[in-house]
Amino acid sequence: MKPSFEKLVPESGQSFRCFERSALQSPVKWHRHPEIELTYIVQGSGSRVVGDHIGSYSDHDLVLSGSQLPHTWDSDEFRGQPYDRHEAFVIQFHPTFLGESFFETAEMQRIAAMLKRASRGLWFPPEIAQTVGREIVALVAARGAARLIGLLSILDSLCDCAAAVPLASEHYGSRLVDENSNVKETKIQTVCDHIATHLPDPDLTHRRLASMVQMNPSAFSRFFKKSTGRTVSAYINELRVGLACRLLCDTDEAILTICHQSGFANLSNFNRRFRLLREMTPREYRLRFRKAI
Repeated sequence: MKPSFEKLVPESGQSFRCFERSALQSPVKWHRHPEIELTYIVQGSGSRVVGDHIGSYSDHDLVLSGSQLPHTWDSDEFRGQPYDRHEAFVIQFHPTFLGESFFETAEMQRIAAMLKRASRGLWFPPEIAQTVGREIVALVAARGAARLIGLLSILDSLCDCAAAVPLASEHYGSRLVDENSNVKETKIQTVCDHIATHLPDPDLTHRRLASMVQMNPSAFSRFFKKSTGRTVSAYINELRVGLACRLLCDTDEAILTICHQSGFANLSNFNRRFRLLREMTPREYRLRFRKAI
């Protein structure tokens, strides 16, 4: 099921949106939008779907979702009802709402790096959520310059949290990052970019990748693990499972078709790798996803 697109328009005299979710009457749906979104749930429980991540949330849940990253929250209290009125405070702002180059300035580098990581969704621990959550709640009533300063203060505070956890898989998030990003090309970047764009290719071999950066296979293995923290095969399998999750969510293709589209040669290996990384079968994952949204 593909996420619906939402067009978000700030109120007159405001450059970004900040509101209390339960005040809105809008249907519960799996959706995306160009705006970056920070969602804080003070109290409640339910299912949270961010990209190809499916999880549960409870009190003081705080998630930063990047531009165009599909997401939805479905509370236990209002499950099955047309409108989800659970209490949640939401901030939504376009990446360029302060100008094309604002987040490229020296003072904004930490925030820019965090927003880039949010392409996969970032979950913040409850102790951080409670502190920052109070600022988010106060921001709803703020006006004028204090409102904008408050937003930047919140983003700056989140940058100090080293315990933020990415939610969607690396491959899912990488597809949503601006392709024109001016990242200095390195050997590892070249290899990782090649892997990301050739995941369905069954000939994506260790030896082939090593030759791309003119290294012998043994030296390449050490170099890759030092750079990514994973072996080449583990890295590729993780991204292929992430791609499979996306296809399971967004299409009605058969499991066998998705197995091959994700780069796995046979169904048994696909099921084994999927269960290892997601702790469920591809079929169970699809059913859980559709139940959650």
